[in-house]
Amino acid sequence: MDENSRTITDLADDVAKNAGDVAEDVTAKASGRAARAREKAEEVIVEMKDEVSEIASKAGEGARHAASSGKDMACDALDGLAEAARQIAGKIDEGKGGNNAIAADYARKVAQGVERFSSRMKAKDVAEIADDARTVVRENPALVVGAAALVGFALARYLKGGSGSDEA
Repeated sequence: MDENSRTITDLADDVAKNAGDVAEDVTAKASGRAARAREKAEEVIVEMKDEVSEIASKAGEGARHAASSGKDMACDALDGLAEAARQIAGKIDEGKGGNNAIAADYARKVAQGVERFSSRMKAKDVAEIADDARTVVRENPALVVGAAALVGFALARYLKGGSGSDEA
C-alpha cells in the first residue's frame, strides 16, 4: 500500500504542479492581454483628444472668421453713416437761417466721430474689441442699459414706421 499511496501522492503533486503551471500561464497571458488592452485604450484616447482638438480648432477658426466678417460689415455701415451725416450737413448748409450753420456743424462733428470710431474698429482685432466691450460693460453698466433701451426704442419706432400703419 505504501507504493499506492506514493503513486497517489505523486499524481496529486503532478496535478498540483500542472495546475500551478497552468495558473501561471493563464496569469501571464491575462497580464499580457491586459497590458495590450491598456496600450490600445491609451492610443484611442490620444486619437480622440487629437480629433477633439482639431474640431475645436476648426470651430474657433470659423467663429473668428464670422466675427471678423461681422466687424468688417459693421465698419462699412459706420462709414456709410458718416457719409450720410456729411451729406445731411451739406443739405443743411444749402438752407437759410442762423440755426442751420449750427446744425450743419453738429452733423459734421457726428460724421467725424463716427468715422474715427470706424477707423479704430478697423485697426483692432475682434478679441480686442470684445475685451473693450467687457470693460465698458463692467465700468459703466448704467450707460450700457441706457444705450440698449435707446436702441430698442429706435428699433421699435423704425419697425412701427415700416409696418405701413398710419398711427403716429
